[in-house]
Amino acid sequence: MWEKYPVRVSAVGDVIKVWVWAVGSLVVGLWLTPVAYNGGKALSELSATKDFNGVVNKFAAWSGAARLEDFFRICWPLAALVSLFPLIEWLRLGGSGGGRGPWGVRLPHVASLGKEAGQPLKPNRWGLLQALTGFLLTFGVFVLIGYAMVKVGSFRWEADAASWRRDLLFDIGWTFALAAVIEVFFRCVVLGVFLRAMRVSMAIALAALMFGGIRFILGGFSNAETFDGETLTGVHLAGVIFGGGNLAERIVVIFLPWFAFGCVLGWARWRTASVWFPSGLLMGWLLADRLFSKATQSAEIPDRIAGYLASDSVQTGLIPLLGVLAVGGLVHLITHGYRHGRNACD
Repeated sequence: MWEKYPVRVSAVGDVIKVWVWAVGSLVVGLWLTPVAYNGGKALSELSATKDFNGVVNKFAAWSGAARLEDFFRICWPLAALVSLFPLIEWLRLGGSGGGRGPWGVRLPHVASLGKEAGQPLKPNRWGLLQALTGFLLTFGVFVLIGYAMVKVGSFRWEADAASWRRDLLFDIGWTFALAAVIEVFFRCVVLGVFLRAMRVSMAIALAALMFGGIRFILGGFSNAETFDGETLTGVHLAGVIFGGGNLAERIVVIFLPWFAFGCVLGWARWRTASVWFPSGLLMGWLLADRLFSKATQSAEIPDRIAGYLASDSVQTGLIPLLGVLAVGGLVHLITHGYRHGRNACD
């Protein structure tokens, strides 16, 4: 019976491949993190009595102050990058033969997809304006949310009033580059593959699940800092992250806002058939959080309910979640003139 639906079977297979790659790179990253952590700490101690070359000395100095999460932020992306090349081959990117899918994915010879399958990106002469609109929207909304949380006592200003200006150009460049890479991967490749295999709502939600899951996993490292790194293994680390005592809190405070924002980004990308608008939205969100974290310190919140409302970031908590929902409503209104990427004004 599968011969009757070669396109759908191939598309579902590509979805499975993307998730195998994501989970596989996570497993490798978790396994490598304790090894890299212990090696880095040992190198840091050794560098105190022995001089190495400049690069090694810098890495040793960084390792001495780095946390377990810092090593994971290196190991997981490296594992994902190395395994990305087999994934590209597995997805038949750029291979010969077959029809070309929306993201360069080579389809089987028997495949005959309509031109809208996967919703390929379209030329967008309003791209820069959309990116600027998205940036101003999220940056403005979340700066206001951050200011409000300072006023209610969830955060307090740093003693140095100009702390947020330090390395400002680097922060802008870094967040813009990071947002561009994230959107190309999540909203171009991942969401494009998912759209070929399932309904739009399901594809957007599934891509948002992966997007929010990354931040959820990083949030679990607060439970691992108290463990002895020398005896910590990858299996133990995974258990701490996914079965920690504050699991429910992390789902509400961290995962839900990021998942909701991932849905907003996916919706913006689908409505415009472009990554300009979602890239601008993400840039504003990241930069607002970056500058806010430099300008403030989170206050001690003894009340558990209040801790759910506002956490240690302008991106986490139920109040930021309300901000995400407000942004989502504005995105829906702004893109009202679009029909699956066709601007009504064109």
